[in-house]
Amino acid sequence: MAQAVIGALRVNLDLNSAKFSKGLKQSQSRLASFGKMAAKGMLAAGAAAATAAAGVGLAVRGILKDADQMAKVSRQIGVPIDELSRLRHAADLSGVSFENLQTGMRRLSKNMHDAANGIGIGRDAFQRLGISVQNADGSLKSSTEVMAELSDAFQRMPDGAQKTALAMDLMGRSGASMIPMLNGGADGLRAMMQEADALGIVFDEQTGQAAEQFNDNLDRLGKVFSSIAMQIAADLAPQLASFTDWLVKVGPTIRSVANSISDGFTFMVQVA
Repeated sequence: MAQAVIGALRVNLDLNSAKFSKGLKQSQSRLASFGKMAAKGMLAAGAAAATAAAGVGLAVRGILKDADQMAKVSRQIGVPIDELSRLRHAADLSGVSFENLQTGMRRLSKNMHDAANGIGIGRDAFQRLGISVQNADGSLKSSTEVMAELSDAFQRMPDGAQKTALAMDLMGRSGASMIPMLNGGADGLRAMMQEADALGIVFDEQTGQAAEQFNDNLDRLGKVFSSIAMQIAADLAPQLASFTDWLVKVGPTIRSVANSISDGFTFMVQVA
């Protein structure tokens, strides 16, 4: 009886052991598969993260270049960088290039200054439109403020030769291309400019200055590396000159050896 029980236990133990081994192998196989899938997933996630980081880096670099340019242009034409950012958005919506906006604003500022001093063609053009370029205290209005008043005046005028001529008198050859931007009146111009704030695409003075400093430092670093390369080149130049002199001198000998080797191969081929 005892032997029978022991035999049964052995059978059960063997069966359980076999099941356990089988289950363990299955678990190991599933774990290995999961590990491979996880590894692939981590690699894919890492690649995606690296791609995203590179894209963000390029975007940031582009924005810094843009802010640098805007800061420089704002000083050239006398329009604060935040106002210039808003005006550029209005120009984009109106199909006016940033280059034409710069040229037009620069010419408008000059004509405003001339008109305030009673000279230039701008004086007559402003008078015809009923626009004063000066505040009550005699100070010069901002270019953006005059632009808004000019928009109201243009909105009341029919499109045609007279409007185009006035636009060109006040803003140079770019004036004609800026008419679509001004035809909506002051309210339309302000609405487009306010939209730039809502979209978060307005640069402030601090950002512009930081972008200029960053790009200037990159230029400086480039010159530092060029200086290092120039020093290395200067140090190597005598050795390189000596080496090339030697090559020139041994050139005939090298050609002679090469001809001998070629002749030798030719003879071997003919004998074979």
